[in-house]
Amino acid sequence: MADPIGVDASGYEVLTKAVSELLNRFPGLEGRVVSFEELPDTYGIAFSASSGALIISEQEDILGNVHQKCNFPFIVVYRSASTRADQKVRIQTFLDSLGKWICGEPAVVGDTEYRLLAFPELASGRKITKITRSNSYGTDPSEKGIQDWLMPVVVEYDNDFIRVIGE
Repeated sequence: MADPIGVDASGYEVLTKAVSELLNRFPGLEGRVVSFEELPDTYGIAFSASSGALIISEQEDILGNVHQKCNFPFIVVYRSASTRADQKVRIQTFLDSLGKWICGEPAVVGDTEYRLLAFPELASGRKITKITRSNSYGTDPSEKGIQDWLMPVVVEYDNDFIRVIGE
C-alpha cells in the first residue's frame, strides 16, 4: 500500500457503514453478526478500521474537479475460546471464505459456491474499485484460552468531487 498523502475524513463514516453492511451480507454467517469495534470477551466477530480512510493520490483540474484514489484498511477479528485444532481450522476456513467473497472471488460455504457480484454503492461521489485481503492468522491465546484470529483487508475506492473555490 502506498503512503497516504492525506485523510478522507468524511469518507470514514461512508466506508465504515458500507463495510459493515457488506460483511453482514456474507452467506456464511449463519445468524452471526459482524459488529464494528465491539467484541464480547469470549466469542464473536467484529471489524475495526486500521487507520481511517486515507487519500493515496489526488489530481485536480483547473475547474476544481478533484479525483482521489483512496484506501480504507480494516481488520476482521474472529474471537474464540476454543483450543481444539478442528475448531481453529473451521475459523481459518470461515475467514478464508469471507475474504474470498468480499474480494469478489468464488467462495464455498457448505456445499454451495457464492460470489459477490457487485461492491456496495457509496455515497458522496465515492466508488469502490477493488477489495484485497491478506492471509488470516491467529494471535497467541490469552491465559484463559481466548484467541483472536485476524484478517487484514483493504478497500480501494475513488472519490470524485468538485472543490468549491471562493471568488
